[in-house]
Amino acid sequence: MWNGFESKEFTFEDRKAVIVYPEGKPNGRILLKTEYLEAFPDFDIAMLKRGYHLIHMYQRNRWAPPAEIDRMAEFVRYCAKEVGASERCVIEGMSCGGLQAATLAERYPELAAVLYLDAPVLNIISMAGYGGINQVLEGFWQEIEDAYGVYPSTMVNFRQSPIDNMKPLIENNIPLIIVYGNADPVVIYGENGRVLENFYRENGGTVCTIGKSMSEHHPHGLDDPQPIIDFVEKYYK
Repeated sequence: MWNGFESKEFTFEDRKAVIVYPEGKPNGRILLKTEYLEAFPDFDIAMLKRGYHLIHMYQRNRWAPPAEIDRMAEFVRYCAKEVGASERCVIEGMSCGGLQAATLAERYPELAAVLYLDAPVLNIISMAGYGGINQVLEGFWQEIEDAYGVYPSTMVNFRQSPIDNMKPLIENNIPLIIVYGNADPVVIYGENGRVLENFYRENGGTVCTIGKSMSEHHPHGLDDPQPIIDFVEKYYK
């Protein structure tokens, strides 16, 4: 069971994975939560009550190395077939999960119906502290070396963040909603989410942003997730 919902845990290509089944009749849609399955689940629970299947695959590296994203795409396709749902899913990403979500949508836009990002990491150079104002996460350099083979001296040339490849999101008309705290000291919105927000606005994309006044990196989500739900339901393709 997961928060009172029936669930199935299994192994997918050597990764721990889970499918959570909706309350009542399934609606043929999937919600993929890319990272931190147990964190701030109000939105997920609300979508389960609306008939969505919730799926998650645990990552070995949260910084979205290409091989992990390719595996995630295969996981989505597998789950869609398993539960009889569309492969086009709602992709939800919190923090580093936002990095995974945006990268998946850019590499595999055919799998993205709506993109929901919450305090998302979208600029790995910023997370390395090159902007000079964020708190670099403990263990960052070891994780990023494992993911991409880059070091402090070579990070300045890094160009594999989602903000370096935003065109597929616009070209494929993927609706985007971003929730963020305007006092976040860990993932600086101006160096991450705002770059993507501005790109959408400048290029006619469908985008909604919700800033939380005086809010830091946590908590994710909203006290009432209804605005996120409304956006997803309105723009789901």
